[in-house]
Amino acid sequence: MKYRNLNNTDLSISAIALGTWAFGSDRWWGYQDDNWSYEVLDAGFEKGITLIDTAPVYGRGHSEEIIGRFLKKRGLREKVILATKLGLSWEERRIYHNLKPKRMLEEIDASRKRLNTDYFDLYQVHWPDPDTPIAETASVMNNFYKKGIIKTVGVSNYRVEQMREFMNYCPLHSSQPPYNMFNREIEKDIVPFCKENNIAILAYIPLNSGILTGKFFFEGVKIPNDLCRKNHSDLKEPFFSINKHILEGLKRIAEQYDKSLTQLVLNWTANRDGITSILAGARNRAQLQDNAASLDWEIRPVDLEKIEELLSSRDEMVRLVKK
Repeated sequence: MKYRNLNNTDLSISAIALGTWAFGSDRWWGYQDDNWSYEVLDAGFEKGITLIDTAPVYGRGHSEEIIGRFLKKRGLREKVILATKLGLSWEERRIYHNLKPKRMLEEIDASRKRLNTDYFDLYQVHWPDPDTPIAETASVMNNFYKKGIIKTVGVSNYRVEQMREFMNYCPLHSSQPPYNMFNREIEKDIVPFCKENNIAILAYIPLNSGILTGKFFFEGVKIPNDLCRKNHSDLKEPFFSINKHILEGLKRIAEQYDKSLTQLVLNWTANRDGITSILAGARNRAQLQDNAASLDWEIRPVDLEKIEELLSSRDEMVRLVKK
């Protein structure tokens, strides 16, 4: 495992982190047995993963509860970089935003209780709330930070202009945007901005919700009926056929190194310019072990060029389809 500092701090985090929405066992990712989640956490520590990322919205707090129980039982709280979020909640069958100061205070107390901890190594605003000024949100986060309840401050799904405004009222240590081979929008402005301002980038969905593993294209795995994948455009025509063609090319490159497609994808993503860590989820021990073994090798420059050619050709095919 490789380790990198969370920019502007002394926190050393694993270049591959554990994303834990699936632990919530909710409608977004579908059913997950708690015992599988405990096995994933065990395997993560065995493989040197130190950053665990969760949120209250993941299973209405269930993901946090699973992690809290595990850390308490194993006595591992001080050995993990624990990151959670606030600002999103389930209301019956939908997710809603709420970053009102009163709600923020309620959320941090509830998360600390579920996670069995007095503090968070990283506390993140999950999404900006259109009904709450960023200045208000940032001021509350700064109060948490000054009190020592949180060691570092992060935002997720923030645009550059939103991060810039946030920084007027509170230090900003990390940004968590979506990023993967098929979604590289952050390279245009977020990556340059974060590099310039020494903000760590923790990229989520590096496997594009499992699509970049190739399992839906080559392994006969049925597309699940969860909210995340059942209507995903990359799993429907005409994009399904385009993606299969590109993944075939990527798979051939991975095979030259005797690596899985997943490992090629995670290696490429974790080593992109400006990326500090990638948040990869895992359903079971085998998936976690496959993910964790992604960084103990290097992709040759000639193959990096081939990957870029494949991804550029996909961009062009998608553009023509959408035209």
